Amino acid sequence: MVKRPSEFKHQSVRDLAWAVSSPPLLSRISSACVWPDYQWYRQLYAEAQSWLTLVDADPAELDEMLAQQKDRRLGKHFETLWLYWLMRNERYQIIANNLQIIIDGRTLGEIDFIIFDKTTKQTMHWEMAIKFYLGMGDTREMCNWHGPNLRDRLDIKVQHLLHRQSMISEDKQVKQWLNQQGIVIDQCAVILKGRLYYPWQHYHQGGYKSGFLPTVSPALCSDELLYGWWFHESKFDQEFDAEQCFLPLINKGWMESISTDGVKECLHKYDLFETVSNNLMRYPLQVQLCNACHSWDRVFIVNEGWGAIES
Repeated sequence: MVKRPSEFKHQSVRDLAWAVSSPPLLSRISSACVWPDYQWYRQLYAEAQSWLTLVDADPAELDEMLAQQKDRRLGKHFETLWLYWLMRNERYQIIANNLQIIIDGRTLGEIDFIIFDKTTKQTMHWEMAIKFYLGMGDTREMCNWHGPNLRDRLDIKVQHLLHRQSMISEDKQVKQWLNQQGIVIDQCAVILKGRLYYPWQHYHQGGYKSGFLPTVSPALCSDELLYGWWFHESKFDQEFDAEQCFLPLINKGWMESISTDGVKECLHKYDLFETVSNNLMRYPLQVQLCNACHSWDRVFIVNEGWGAIES
């Protein structure tokens, strides 16, 4: 039986299971580089069930590897989870990780992973990314999906992945540099995971109905897309009653949900507002619904002027 990531006991293992099993953010990408579909990830995950159960029984090695990661950004956490998985997967051999490309004293870029696939006998260049975007305006357009800090945008990230990050190993100069090290890239792949957060108005327009979200999503989004909702603080206050509890997601819980059994940090909405007003937390703030009864379990709360800011 294939477990859901949420069924593992330890948060690090839950995140590892999510990193491998979750659907891609986008699909149907036309590119010389492979953008794996959901089935590919599901197969990888199914094959790893016995091993993941063993890791969950004793996650000390995984936890230590994550703790040693000095860069605390979510993208690096995601990459380290994949590094741990690849290091212990009999099919793959890691040739390089975070390979800095320095030619004639100039840094031209970095390659996330170079991997030898023992099954296909191919040397692969893999680029990794995990992204969370909030939609505003016409959410069918990728340019209208912004990172919580409004310094990142879905269309810009996709173009960078398509034309820069995934293609760097195809550059003539870089190819020659790799060849000098005995590396010949046969294929590249982009592993892009994450979640989109729709404006709450879409829920009232039909977001609770099956088949509605694809009509307000970019055409290249995965059919199995993971999603949540976002609210201005005043709208959040209107939509949730005073009894609903929330768990602020600061350093964990962005990938797989946190088990809220026995969690003491769950707050009622007015406690959340007070915590923000006291500058103990700040918006944009992602929270997980404790004991959620929906197919979605997390939302972003933003300040009243957030949607009016142009990135």
